[in-house]
Amino acid sequence: MSGTVTSGLVAVTGASGFIGRYLCADLEAAGYRVRRLGRSAPEMAEDRQTDYSRDSLTAALEGVDAVIHLAGRRMTREDAPMDLAPFWEPNVAVIGDLVAAAQANGVSKIVLASTIAVYSAGSGLPYRESAPTRPINAYALSKLMAEQHLEMQTRAKGPAAVSLRLAAVYGHGEKGTPALMKFIGLANAGETIVLTGNADYRIDQLYVRDATSAFLAALRGVATGVYNIGGGRAVPVGEIAETVNDVFGNVGNIRYDTDSDAPMPKNAMALDEAQHNLDWEPAYDLRAGLADFRQAQENAG
Repeated sequence: MSGTVTSGLVAVTGASGFIGRYLCADLEAAGYRVRRLGRSAPEMAEDRQTDYSRDSLTAALEGVDAVIHLAGRRMTREDAPMDLAPFWEPNVAVIGDLVAAAQANGVSKIVLASTIAVYSAGSGLPYRESAPTRPINAYALSKLMAEQHLEMQTRAKGPAAVSLRLAAVYGHGEKGTPALMKFIGLANAGETIVLTGNADYRIDQLYVRDATSAFLAALRGVATGVYNIGGGRAVPVGEIAETVNDVFGNVGNIRYDTDSDAPMPKNAMALDEAQHNLDWEPAYDLRAGLADFRQAQENAG
């Protein structure tokens, strides 16, 4: 049950989302055939529409060698932070149906997208896979439960299972709510970035192309289990803003209205396990990721 998948047909749930669009393109560039799964009507012959029920997934996974599971419900500003109910069905319960469908079709591997938010200060720094998990909200709890549900369901009969805990992913096409994306919007408009709070607050930023390379590494490798996938460094918000302004032609247009000099934690993940077991490490530092982001933005017009 090694689950090494170096070629063949890979199904991607949530393929129309931000990471999914990059991932499908990178899978095809690497020689895989891709079956995009989602709730909307398929645009290509290989794609499948699914409502994520067991029967629907079983039909959609026919002939598939591996599944990368990106689909799920994200946290919105309207969600009560500690209410698990909206996340139970789309993030946790679906795992049982996905595994059953994969087993019925002889799928070799499932790779699940999880999140850095399963950790918090009580987990110790830098965050390690062996550290206590302390989810910061209901969404994070649902992703931790999804990891555990996947491991439990696949333990005896497979498929091989990998969960990737992704840091804060950025790139062209991401929605504009994360701080970095807001900074880019301001820089593109030639407006002043105003920093409040503590400019030394640090974020583990992961460029989307590094995220997709991690999924490819998980497919190709023999390792199973849970792995941290991050940018390799906790970057201060002030440095993020300055670098965004530099790369996007808004140099110096920044104002610090900070109201605290208290030390801030580094919410970075240790990457040793991914380096050793998946042979993966990030290729883009913040500046390189932002430069590629700008190029993608210009190419898109």
